Amino acid sequence: MSLVIALSGGKEAIIGGDKRNITFLGSCIDLEEELYQGRIKTDEDLLRRAKELGASFQVTDGREKVWSKGDVLVGEVTEITPTLDKRRRIYVTPGAFLLVDVEGHEARIAKKGNFACIVLGNKFTKELANEGIKNARGKITKDIIRGILAEAGFRTASVSPEYTVLCTAKASQDPAILVLNAFKEDCEKSGWRTCS
Repeated sequence: MSLVIALSGGKEAIIGGDKRNITFLGSCIDLEEELYQGRIKTDEDLLRRAKELGASFQVTDGREKVWSKGDVLVGEVTEITPTLDKRRRIYVTPGAFLLVDVEGHEARIAKKGNFACIVLGNKFTKELANEGIKNARGKITKDIIRGILAEAGFRTASVSPEYTVLCTAKASQDPAILVLNAFKEDCEKSGWRTCS
């Protein structure tokens, strides 16, 4: 239940993410699906629908999904259950990005490159963000990302109304190595094994 938007441009890298964390206390596939599809708009709708379905959950709006790691900006969305621990993490700096999938203790580089705008989230939030990016006509700025996050917070209960946006314009001589080293440090710190 997240939205993270990351841009690696030629002169600047920007990342933004909401702060909502929803923990389901037991399985409720119907409620999760309705959230993923954007059919539950407000927190009041979420409470009402959960009551109708007999679902229990906890919502907090203080989880930082984006942060700075030196000159690299990092964002992460997670899916954690009693039997599953999946993360999708994006590393960006001006001129390079690295998208990583982590399942359990295994980390795999899913995509890497120089310039891109990457959106992580559920189906509805990704569609909403991609529409906002398309409307920006290649001029993605901090304000565009803020606007997309604010719109998402207004249109779905899966995203918090609060969000964080970070940017860096600090260029590196080898940005690809910079993001790779940030990933390697996280592997060491978290005990992740890298696999091809």
